[in-house]
Amino acid sequence: MAIRVTLLLKRKPGMTRAQFNEYWGTHHARIFTGLKAVRANLVRYNQFHILPEESNCLANVGWRAAPYDGAADFFVEKLEDLLSLFGGEEYQKAAVPDEVQFLDRGSVEVLVGRDQVKYSKETP
Repeated sequence: MAIRVTLLLKRKPGMTRAQFNEYWGTHHARIFTGLKAVRANLVRYNQFHILPEESNCLANVGWRAAPYDGAADFFVEKLEDLLSLFGGEEYQKAAVPDEVQFLDRGSVEVLVGRDQVKYSKETP
């Protein structure tokens, strides 16, 4: 079962949420998924784009919206695969310079775990 590493992301100061979503979802996604190291090391990559209005609606049940603009999910067989990707020259030269265009890199927080699906309409 794959390990999931989730990075909680905030946009670069001065950038609107719409600008962040557009840049991250199109321009950066093309750069990142085009890396050979991504195909060599990741099982799956997923972008989670926040819906602020829908998130704020949940305040009615006592849940406060988290202060993030998105989350990036990286699924790997072993953590070393992700470390190899992020530490590699290809990522450092292509992705990191692009990340500073839209991402507040200093505010990134991480969760590492494994999914335990307990219910899904997709599961018999």
